Amino acid sequence: MDTNQFNDILIGRRSLLGASAAGLALGTGLMGEAHAQANARVLTVGGAFIPQSMDPANSGNGRAGLNLAPCYEPLVRTLADGKIAPALATAWDLSADSKEATFTLRQNAKFSDGEPVTAEACKKSIEYFVAKKGPFAANLATMTGIEVLDTYRFKVKVSVPQPALITLFNGYWLAGYIISPKGVANAAVLGSQTFGAGPYKLDHTATVTGKTYTYVPNEHYYDKSRVKWDKVVITIFEDQNAGIQAMKAGQIKLLVSDPLTAQSNVDSLPKNMRIVSDPVGWTGLILMDRDGQVQPYLKDVRVRQAINHAIDRKLISQALLGRFAEPSLQLQSRGFMGYDAALEKRYPFDLAKAKQLMEAAGYPNGFELKVGYINNTLSRFLTQAIAGQLKKIGIKFVTEEYQGFGPFLAAGRNKTYSALVFNSNSSVPNLARFQTLDAKGSLNTYGSEDATLTKLMNEAANLPLAKAEAAWKKVYAQSVELAWFAPVAAVHVCYFATSDIKMPQAGQSLVVDLIDVVPAK
Repeated sequence: MDTNQFNDILIGRRSLLGASAAGLALGTGLMGEAHAQANARVLTVGGAFIPQSMDPANSGNGRAGLNLAPCYEPLVRTLADGKIAPALATAWDLSADSKEATFTLRQNAKFSDGEPVTAEACKKSIEYFVAKKGPFAANLATMTGIEVLDTYRFKVKVSVPQPALITLFNGYWLAGYIISPKGVANAAVLGSQTFGAGPYKLDHTATVTGKTYTYVPNEHYYDKSRVKWDKVVITIFEDQNAGIQAMKAGQIKLLVSDPLTAQSNVDSLPKNMRIVSDPVGWTGLILMDRDGQVQPYLKDVRVRQAINHAIDRKLISQALLGRFAEPSLQLQSRGFMGYDAALEKRYPFDLAKAKQLMEAAGYPNGFELKVGYINNTLSRFLTQAIAGQLKKIGIKFVTEEYQGFGPFLAAGRNKTYSALVFNSNSSVPNLARFQTLDAKGSLNTYGSEDATLTKLMNEAANLPLAKAEAAWKKVYAQSVELAWFAPVAAVHVCYFATSDIKMPQAGQSLVVDLIDVVPAK
């Protein structure tokens, strides 16, 4: 992308992110609500995504799973330093062969409907999660059964070693969000009501689906000392500029954001606002149709490698994301298992090389590429930036914007797009692979498989985590060579917070749990 083209994007970014959005902020109805809540302790949060569902089995995760966190308690929590902490489970054990995980539940936990959290309830919830075949059910595709040992102990069994099996039941991967038996039995309402054991419960009478979600304390929560707010209100701001303006107007205390918005605002924040961030994710282009089922050009690895050579990662990272990203072509960020600094040299920005590969593959004049993305600030601008660069090797984007994860996932299943611009988190590779690399993963809707990659993944997954670093480096080296992905940058998860609240870093928990966001005074 030449200087003029990139300046156009930057001007567009500043126009969107710097324009006055007072009308947008006021239009959310937050001003009137602020007066009504003046005498209450209310945590007001801005979310970036409309929830796909309030049912953990059908929800997105990470930032897209924000709305589940207040009302569903996981079995365990992953802390910023990567350690596992108790939640519904107070003790856990992984068998020597990594095929069985035994959980011991606390005996004073209850669901918001008043029913106790028992081993039998956990069994029903996890079995429901797997049977629904939602976005993250693939993580438990090898589950062979759940054995109830007594009232408060149960064992999850899988057919192949899974050294990260305990981590799978934290909040991020959703299977650990236990649903009450009444909820499982009444699954039709799980999409709009909540049946968890978390510190809050959804007040569906004060909730406007797709816009504002209101939560009140769960009177049955086992640790009332951690319930710091009289109410939690999450308002959706797909336009992050509107969220920034709402925060500056005092209407929200916390905004779940992105690195582009953080970079655009970091030098102009008022004194009562700060950015809390950690480098835990990646963003870029996923080349979905690797077998050429719909668009045959992507079947040729030379085309996929040409795309990687044609992207100036350094330019995009610096111009759009600044200090909240670093150029990278890997799915695992620095500091996460499987990251290999040597891989960063595999696809240097080289237009001549990219054009040579395109010509060798038989596409000297390029082609049209069907690209999807979810409507949010980062994805819109990143799509423009990548499209501008690939245009130089003849690839023209034909884009489709999706309003939330539901339509996006449905379009993926229907193979409506051949590539997508996406951002996600790095993680324990044993689990991260199920979303990106596994043939049944939620980001592998064409079911791509590579025999060498599968063999390497199986070898790595069979090793204890403490001994698996080298093996996972081989996995990700093979994924880079296949060029299934064209990541642009390793990115930070970014939150804007006011001085009214205290919150931890995300670190290896990947997202900040709202139970850890507390009043500053």
